[in-house]
Amino acid sequence: MSDIFHEVDEDVRQDKVADLWRRYQTPVFVVAFLIVAATGAWSYYQDKRLKAAESANARYVAAVQLADEGKNAEAAAAFDAIAKDAPKGYAALARIRAAEARPDKAQALTELSAIGEDPSVDKLTQEIALLRAALIVLEGDDRQKLERALGPLMVSNGAFRFSAQEWNGLDALFNDDYDEAERVFEQVLNNTDAPQSMRQRASAYKGLLHAKRGPKPAPAAAGPGGATDGGKINVTPVIEPESGGEMPAGTAPLEASPGK
Repeated sequence: MSDIFHEVDEDVRQDKVADLWRRYQTPVFVVAFLIVAATGAWSYYQDKRLKAAESANARYVAAVQLADEGKNAEAAAAFDAIAKDAPKGYAALARIRAAEARPDKAQALTELSAIGEDPSVDKLTQEIALLRAALIVLEGDDRQKLERALGPLMVSNGAFRFSAQEWNGLDALFNDDYDEAERVFEQVLNNTDAPQSMRQRASAYKGLLHAKRGPKPAPAAAGPGGATDGGKINVTPVIEPESGGEMPAGTAPLEASPGK
């Protein structure tokens, strides 16, 4: 009897499975087809995207070669073509390089500033464009205009904030704005987030600043009866170490000795 019940149960299970298959076989086939189709479409998209990137890279390298050879007009035309139909990343970089290849610096500055404010461009590329625009302004020797150009880059989370501070300090130094230059170099030196090499350069720039400016007027020393000593002070500038570091033995930021 138990064998008969077992056979009946087995037949019932087979009937249920067959019924389920008859009811759901079409959706199963549809889902399987969609998975295969989606996998094939994704592979095709990835392959097409890779080929487009490889083609854009080859065109970009060729345009850079033209720029390196001094063929600015041809390079600008090549970069413009890349910017029109290349993938987004290459297109944004090509726009920057095309602007830099313009013989008209005012046009180049306008184009770079437009890229820096274009919301369709990623934040890092925007800052690169603004940094390249600041380089053009730096060549124009306009102190106030450079400060305005570097301002958006010197925010606390800016990718190039330290470079912008360094350029601002150097421009202040070249324009004999010694107090501003020293303030900027001190700011870089005291910022532990700044790259080590940049802090070392800031220390060297301070040495150059001291050599160019010379000593600040020292308060006159009181002599007998309230008289003051109007002697001069000879100053030997020494490049200072990084903030937080120790001075080498026997050196100081400024060596001063009374003149005779």
